[in-house]
Amino acid sequence: MVLSVGKEKFGWEVISVKLPTRKFLLRLVIFSLTATAVLGIAGVLWSGLGETGTKILGTAIAADAASFLALCCTGPVTSAWQRAVQVTGIVSACLGLLTGVYLIWWGASASGPGAAIWRAAAALFILAVASAHASLLLRLRPHGRLARAVVTGTVICTAAAAELIANYALVPNFDPGNGYGKALAVILILDVLGTILILLLRRFGPPRADAVPAGTPARNPSAGPPEAKLPSVP
Repeated sequence: MVLSVGKEKFGWEVISVKLPTRKFLLRLVIFSLTATAVLGIAGVLWSGLGETGTKILGTAIAADAASFLALCCTGPVTSAWQRAVQVTGIVSACLGLLTGVYLIWWGASASGPGAAIWRAAAALFILAVASAHASLLLRLRPHGRLARAVVTGTVICTAAAAELIANYALVPNFDPGNGYGKALAVILILDVLGTILILLLRRFGPPRADAVPAGTPARNPSAGPPEAKLPSVP
């Protein structure tokens, strides 16, 4: 692993980790999606896959979800804590995939001793989804104080929503009451609203003052003075 920190022309630092992670995850997503499609078509045409085929299909679907979430957590970042969010998402997605594969192939009762594995798998996937969402928002972060405030608030709402949802999976017989559900609904609405605003600001927001439109030809300054004029031709 090679860690490099470079200064961009707009004044912030970009931390890049040279790993084949993104390319590997992209290939894994393509392969697992293809396998899932093939197994689904086989199940439709041959009226069922059997127990083993169903387990293979479930494993492929779990791999689709985990690899896609991990892929969302890759790419260049501008701070160490953003990199920490990405690493958290990748690790939680991988661990969630492992626990999911264990549950698919070896099974575990949701009410007996295996309930802890079910709760762990659910919590890991919730954490992976929240990390992937936060990673995408931070990568799409527009410039400007208002836009950064929207991104910060949306990421906080994402973390709070993940925590409140994870309590249902982690705490047995969790019944917090009506106020808890209302608070979760409000946070989710604010999260969706912030995400939409970020996309709109990213797409239709005013351009940066120092940004040069793509395709603008380079201008070569003239050697003569600004007021110089070409001689007239009689």
